[in-house]
Amino acid sequence: MPLWLQHTLVLLAVAAAAFVLVRQAIATLRGRGNKLGSCCAKGCDPHPKPPTSGERVVFLPSDSLIRSRRR
Repeated sequence: MPLWLQHTLVLLAVAAAAFVLVRQAIATLRGRGNKLGSCCAKGCDPHPKPPTSGERVVFLPSDSLIRSRRR
């Protein structure tokens, strides 16, 4: 494959990706619903689950995280 053809294909791929990104950014700035910057695009859960009644968060003091030295 000629070198100029490889460069042309890479430049076309980069231009297409930049076009899609700019188009989504403009749609987001105009206030239309879009995927750019949405929670689902980032991979988080759109509906957080409420904690069950059995779960309890316990914070340990930093002193208890260090292994005690036995002499």
